[in-house]
Amino acid sequence: MFKERIREYYDALTPGFRKLADFIMLHTLDAAFLTASELARRVSVDPATVVRFSQEIGYSGYRELSREIKRYVRDQVTATYREAKEAKTEEDVINVILDNTQQHLQQFRTTETQSLAQATEILKSASRVWITGEFTSYDIAAYLAKSLYPTVGIPAASFQPSISETASVVAQMKEGEALLALAIGIPGLDTGYAVQMARQKGLKTVCITNSGTVLPAREADVTVIIPTRSPIAVASYNLSLLLVGVVWEAIVAGQVELAAESFTTVHGNMAEILDLRAHTEDYEVPKAE
Repeated sequence: MFKERIREYYDALTPGFRKLADFIMLHTLDAAFLTASELARRVSVDPATVVRFSQEIGYSGYRELSREIKRYVRDQVTATYREAKEAKTEEDVINVILDNTQQHLQQFRTTETQSLAQATEILKSASRVWITGEFTSYDIAAYLAKSLYPTVGIPAASFQPSISETASVVAQMKEGEALLALAIGIPGLDTGYAVQMARQKGLKTVCITNSGTVLPAREADVTVIIPTRSPIAVASYNLSLLLVGVVWEAIVAGQVELAAESFTTVHGNMAEILDLRAHTEDYEVPKAE
């Protein structure tokens, strides 16, 4: 099996081959759907290196290696679904789901902590953060956008990447700002176009996704990949929601003074509104003549 072969040959591999080996081991699900050229682009090597790597670990070429990776992914998914199907009680089902989430979290800590740290640094250093996503990803984008300014004073706005809205938002973008793109459970083509245009305007871009092969992931400066495979018939968004909380708290932790100042300002505004309300309780709305 390819994982055993990679471990067997790993110490003798060249730096370029090791980059491929690391990617395949850490992002097996993504690797299963990448062509040789796409895989080469993901790890910044020549496509011919992918073929030579496959031969180095005992395969006739990348096509044979790719078939084995696909077979492995299919078997893993089948086993996970079978485990959920064999659960006899609601408690068993819940335990399967919780175990699945725990495995995802451990995988994420092993493979993506550095990427998340880079993403957080970009976002907390930006003068403004634009956040976009499609469908359910937009719901998460809107939540995060509403949380940033009241908490740490970083101006943020969410938008849906339709043609007209993206065109309007891109016209407002300025260098020094950042774009956070969410593409979870979707191809995210329109989100990817927004990333491309933001980079052309000089913005730093971050993508949070469950697949490194989607367009926004390929175009972003930093991509954070979260596992979403679930023992039920839909993708799990547990880690996606948790990750939003981690990003939010990491930004707050890095902006303690701004956070305190922002809280003070917000509370002062609330006090002013309450004072205005207290002086207008007896105000009667004029009747229309």
